[in-house]
Amino acid sequence: MTPAAFIIALAGDNILSIDGSFLFIFTSVLLLIFVLNRTLFRPINAVLDERERMTGGRLAEARLLLKQYEERLRSYEGQIRAARVENQQQLEAARRAALAARQEVVTQVRAEAAAQIEVARGEIGRQAEEARAGLEREARGLAAGISAQILRRPVSPQEGGRPS
Repeated sequence: MTPAAFIIALAGDNILSIDGSFLFIFTSVLLLIFVLNRTLFRPINAVLDERERMTGGRLAEARLLLKQYEERLRSYEGQIRAARVENQQQLEAARRAALAARQEVVTQVRAEAAAQIEVARGEIGRQAEEARAGLEREARGLAAGISAQILRRPVSPQEGGRPS
């Protein structure tokens, strides 16, 4: 006899016969579901829900902080750009002022140099005139000396060696 035939012989005519044990197992499973639901599944689900709520809250808080950070970063970058532009403008204004001051100094120095040149030209002209007068006096004196030697008589320098 095979084992399957042996089981069929023990069960009687039908393998799927429902007897009192089925009802006991069915009520035990329902009772176990009720007890496990009350004692195990509801507390675990409550803990999981609380964790999800807190995680979701933390995630929302993190997103809010990230958004605030990005806004502040944009604000700081804007302030930095504005400060750079202002600094560039100040540097440009200072450079223009320095160039204007330099140009003014150059103009003033040129004017002073031109005045000194004019003074020097006047001085040179005066000295040249004095030199001409001195040379003319010397030339007349030399001419008078030469004339006196040639004529063997004294000749005044006013005559300039011209025959009288």
